[in-house]
Amino acid sequence: MKKVTLFAFILFFLVAVPAVIPAQTNSISSLQNLAQSLNNDTTRIETLVALSKQYQDTEPERAFTYGLQALVLSTQINFPRGMAYAHNNLGDLYWYKNDYLSSGDHYHEALKIFEELKDLAAIADCYRNIGWIYFSTDKTHEALEYHTKALQINREFGALKSTASNYNDIGICYHKLAIYDSAMQNYCKSLNIMELGNIKTGLAGAYGNIGDLFNDMGNNWEAINNLLQSLKLSEEIGNKRYMSDTYGVLSNLYLKDSNYTAAIEALDKATVFATELNDKSLLKKNYEKFASLYALQYKFQKADEYINLASELTDSILEDANKRQQAEMVAKYEFASKREALTKLIEGKKLFAEMISREKTLKIYLLVFCLIVVLFALFLYRNNAQKHKMNLALEKASHEIEEKNKSITDSILYSKHIQDVCLPSKQLKDQLFGQIFILFQPKDIVSGDFYWYNEKNGKKLIAACDCTGHGVPGALMSMIGNNILNRIVNEKGLTSPEEVLNRLNYEIRKTLKQEEQSESKDGMDIALLTFNSDTEVEYAGANRPLWVVRHSKSSQSAGAEADSAFKPELEEIKPDKFSIGGHPTETPRQFKKHIINVSKGDCLYLFSDGFGDQFGGSNGKRFTTKRFKELLVMNAAKPVEEQELVLKSVIKEWKGELEQIDDILVIGIKIG
Repeated sequence: MKKVTLFAFILFFLVAVPAVIPAQTNSISSLQNLAQSLNNDTTRIETLVALSKQYQDTEPERAFTYGLQALVLSTQINFPRGMAYAHNNLGDLYWYKNDYLSSGDHYHEALKIFEELKDLAAIADCYRNIGWIYFSTDKTHEALEYHTKALQINREFGALKSTASNYNDIGICYHKLAIYDSAMQNYCKSLNIMELGNIKTGLAGAYGNIGDLFNDMGNNWEAINNLLQSLKLSEEIGNKRYMSDTYGVLSNLYLKDSNYTAAIEALDKATVFATELNDKSLLKKNYEKFASLYALQYKFQKADEYINLASELTDSILEDANKRQQAEMVAKYEFASKREALTKLIEGKKLFAEMISREKTLKIYLLVFCLIVVLFALFLYRNNAQKHKMNLALEKASHEIEEKNKSITDSILYSKHIQDVCLPSKQLKDQLFGQIFILFQPKDIVSGDFYWYNEKNGKKLIAACDCTGHGVPGALMSMIGNNILNRIVNEKGLTSPEEVLNRLNYEIRKTLKQEEQSESKDGMDIALLTFNSDTEVEYAGANRPLWVVRHSKSSQSAGAEADSAFKPELEEIKPDKFSIGGHPTETPRQFKKHIINVSKGDCLYLFSDGFGDQFGGSNGKRFTTKRFKELLVMNAAKPVEEQELVLKSVIKEWKGELEQIDDILVIGIKIG
C-alpha cells in the first residue's frame, strides 16, 4: 500500500459559515436543511462544500453530488472564490478515488483562480494538493518542490497547523526517496507542532508515518509501537480511514514475522473499515493481500475466492469512474451554456432583440428540418428495425464474451504473480551456484515447468521439473511440487537426490490421492542434482537426464599444439524410466543415485523436453534432441550468460511465426 494513502494528513477545509448560523448547525442534518433554505447563494455554496467534506470519508458518492452542486451554482452566479473552493474539494474527492488525472485538473483550476485573487493561504493549499498528485504518480522530486513552496508560504503566515502538514508531506517524499534521516527529521518537526496544539488527527497521521518509516528501516518493534499509538488516536477521533490503513500496515508487519494468524486478523479489521467507507479501491487491495496470505499457507481455494472478489471490484470501480465522468461532463456543459447566456444578456437590449429575431427565423427553419428528419427516420426505422435488433444482440454477446475473457485473464495474471513469488529468488541462485543460467519461457502466462534450488547442511540442490500439462493445470501442479520439495529438504532434512525423489513421489501420490483409485494421473518428470563439493555431484532423475559437457584433450593433435587442443564431449547420465506420481504401479518405485566427478570448466545441463520438441525451421519440424545436444556442445566453452543468449536466439529464430507448443526450461551450470 502506498504511504500517501496510508498516513498522509487529511486536513479537511470546512469553509466558515457566517456567525449568524447557530453552533448546532454544524451537524450534517442541519447543514442539509440550511442548504435547502438559504436564499444567499454564496452562503449556500459554502454550505454545499462543507456538506461534501462531511461525507468525504463516510459516503463518497454523496460527497461528489454536493461537490458538483457547489461548482454548478458558483459558476451560474459567477462567484470565483466559490468556484475555487468547489474545484479544490472535487480534487480531494477524485484523489481518494485514485483518479489522479481528474484530481489534478480540479486542483490546477483552483490554483488559477486563487492566483487571480492573490489569496496566498489558498495558493499554499493548492501547492500542497498538486504535490500529492505528483507523489501519487511517482514524480517524487516534483512533489517535494511543491510541498516546499507550500511550507515557505505557511511559515511566513505563522500557520502552525498547515506548517505541520507541510513538514509531514516533505517527510513522506524523503521517505519514498529512501533518504531516511531527512524523512525522520521532518516527521518529528510535524509531530512536535501537532503535540503543542493537541491536534489528534495530525498526531495519528504523524505516528503512522513514523511507524511506517521504522518498518522500512527494519525496526519492527518501533514500527509496531508507533502504529499502535496512531491506532489509539484514530479510534478516539473515529477516523475510519486511518484505522483501516493502520491495520493494513500492521498486517504487513505480522506477515514479515510469519505470524499469519495475526496478519489475517489485522487485515480483517482493515477490511471492515474499508467496507464501512465504501472504498472499493482499498477493498480490492485488501482482497489481493488476503489471496497472497492464504496462498502462502497453501490454502489455494481461499486464495482463489479472494482473487475473484478483487476481480469483481475492478469491474465495479471502472463502472463508478465512468458514471462520475459522465455526471461531471453534463454539469460542465450546463454551466458553460448558462455563462454564455449571461454574457449575451449584458450586451444590451439591441443585441438581445437581434438575438430574439434570429432565434425566431432559426426556429422556422429548424421546424421544417425536423419534419423532414422525422419522416426520413420513420422510413429508415421500418426498413432497419430487425437489423438493429440483431446488431444489439450481437453487441451484447460480444461484450459479455469480452468481459468474461478479461476476468479470466486477470485471474491468470494474478496466478502468475503468486507462482513467481513461490519460485526461489535470483539472488539465492547466484549465491549458491555462481556461474549459472536459467532459460525459462512458459508457453502460456503460467507454467507447468518450474526450477527449484535450495541449500541444507552445506549441500546445494537444484532441479528442473516438468509437470503434467501446461498453463493453469500445469501451474497448480508446479506449485504443489515446489512446496513439497521445500518441505522435504527444510523439514525432513533429506539432501541425497534419490531419497528426495522417493519422498517426493510418496508425497505427490498422497496429496493427489492416487493410491485410492483416484482419477488423477498427474505427475512430473524431474532431474535433481546435489553438490557435495566442487568436484563431486550426485544425480537422480525421473524421465529427465543429466548432460555433462567435458573438455578433454584431442587424441588427433600432435606436438606442442596437442597440449593446448581440447575437444568437448557430452556425457549423458540416464534417468530412471518412470515419473513422479501418475499411474499407480504394483511395485514401488525406487530411484537410483549416480555419483559424478567433475572438473573446472565442465558444464552440467538440466532441462525439460520443451526445447527439443519445438516445431520450426524451414520445414516446420521438431528441433530434436540431437540438434539440442550439438548446440550445447558447440557453446559450452562460452560464459553462461552468452550460452543463455545463444539458446534464446536460436529457439526464437527456429520457432519463427509458429506457436510455442510447450513450456521451455534449460538450466546450465559451469564448474568454476
